[in-house]
Amino acid sequence: MSKFDTGSLARFVWRVEFIPYVVFTVIGAAVIYVLGGVGLNAWRNGSLIPPPTKLQRYDCSAPLGNFSVYYLHGTDRVQIKTANGLLDGTVQQNRFDWQGFANDRSLLGFAPPSEIVFDNAKTLRVSGPDLKDVVCTSTAEAGSERRAIVQ
Repeated sequence: MSKFDTGSLARFVWRVEFIPYVVFTVIGAAVIYVLGGVGLNAWRNGSLIPPPTKLQRYDCSAPLGNFSVYYLHGTDRVQIKTANGLLDGTVQQNRFDWQGFANDRSLLGFAPPSEIVFDNAKTLRVSGPDLKDVVCTSTAEAGSERRAIVQ
């Protein structure tokens, strides 16, 4: 009788004791794969938290002065910047929430806009107490937002 008997190998594979070996091997491989992916992304980003998305800049001309709105469609963050100052806020259902500075004219020189009337990739139309339907245009080019491939 040979040392390697196919019948005994088949009996060993189909026995109940063999099933945990297969199951634990598959689960272990999946855990190592997931932890390796998380570790690699953490090493690339420098932390476990992904880097924040860059807001798109819209330049606005209004009778009260020029200002810039930093906003990215689909996110809830917004910033407005003038020569006088900077104001951070949030956006929900096209309405700005300036965290208590909605009618404060001293910070920016005018009351910040209260809502987004229209937005697309190139324009953003805002309205508010001191601003009536102001059109803001994006100055970013499509090529500048792409990541450069390092050679």
